[in-house]
Amino acid sequence: MTESEWKDERKKAVQRKRAIPQMPEGYYSGDKPNPNMRAFVEAHLLERPYDPETDKYNVPAFDHAIETTKATAIYNMHSYHQGKKPHDAIRQYIRHYTKPGDLVLDPFCGSGGTALAALMEGCKAIAIDRSPAATFITKNYCTPVDVDELQAAFEELKKKMKPEIDWLYETRCDRCGGKATTGYTVYSQVFQCPRCMEKVALFDCIEVEGRTQKGKPKKIRVCPNCMKRDIQEQIKSTGEHFGSLPVLVSYLCKNGCKPARNERRHDDDNPRKREFFERYDLSKIKDIEGREIPYWYPDEDLAKAIPYRMLYKKDFRPVDASRLKDLFTKRNLWALAAIRNEASKLSGSDCKDLALLGLTGTILHLSRMSHHKEGGGGIMVGTYYLPQICKERNAFVNYSDKSKEILQAITIITLTSRI
Repeated sequence: MTESEWKDERKKAVQRKRAIPQMPEGYYSGDKPNPNMRAFVEAHLLERPYDPETDKYNVPAFDHAIETTKATAIYNMHSYHQGKKPHDAIRQYIRHYTKPGDLVLDPFCGSGGTALAALMEGCKAIAIDRSPAATFITKNYCTPVDVDELQAAFEELKKKMKPEIDWLYETRCDRCGGKATTGYTVYSQVFQCPRCMEKVALFDCIEVEGRTQKGKPKKIRVCPNCMKRDIQEQIKSTGEHFGSLPVLVSYLCKNGCKPARNERRHDDDNPRKREFFERYDLSKIKDIEGREIPYWYPDEDLAKAIPYRMLYKKDFRPVDASRLKDLFTKRNLWALAAIRNEASKLSGSDCKDLALLGLTGTILHLSRMSHHKEGGGGIMVGTYYLPQICKERNAFVNYSDKSKEILQAITIITLTSRI
């Protein structure tokens, strides 16, 4: 290209740029907090500038029913909040109201469903949210990643974590005496019976039919000691807390017992089970409690770290948790800190971020907020509530399951998107 031709091209480029609507300097959402926002928008406008005189946008209203489901790998990739919408439902709106190459803005992006739907329809997207967690999740949903590299990263992480995880959750099978892994441990709050004055775990209290003050039937828990004397003395969870203790362990035998999964209780009728509970389950917990966690973990004052409205409900006791670390058992806090430490060392920023995404996607269910119920359990959303009977799940089993969901979701996104 000659010098004169270069000058002509340069002149035309300047003229095209002047024709593009420019955001004024200092315009907050154009310059902060993302310094790349202005350049991204202007580059897109340069590609397809909007001309109000010639461009006619006339799209009829979206007026048909949407059939969708939340039971997808992409939806389950991260449980940001219960109100998020399936990406394929949003995708139908994007397809109806835009054309490939259009720019879609979502100023309250949440977990990124709209941005992902836009990219999968061949559009560009700007996703904004006040929450750093939301933008981190959105980034991971919307950044193309090599599936094979991601799988290799998860395998590398699993290999490095195995010795420490094996130590944290090791136990013994009370049937064969061989090695076993703790699947979950149930913890129960202890209360004092107002009649016999004995301290009892709520987990051990017998559930019977009771009555409310208005005479309506309801289930209540009664003191097992008083029940032996045919007295139904209710144990109320509003009473003084005397600490939480392990009451049940579910384990997985690694030595060939069938079925592999079994459980035992702290007051088990079987003497061998009760012996193994004390010798292997309680001793492991005491061993962990007596050591320092060798990795960084957040240790903030709960009153400062969490909004007041989400924390101090009538059932929340600061005596049960005053620091952020108190929302976890020592074992799961150790495991989560170890996973974070190894995930942060992974090569490739995208694989590393997805590994950390798996951690944020499982962390609430690995906390003391996880209820124990016969049918499974879960957490109470919208508040930091510590149930009186909680379940400490094996952190790495849950994390590994989440990594599989992430890998499956990324594979589907890669195969079906138009990024």
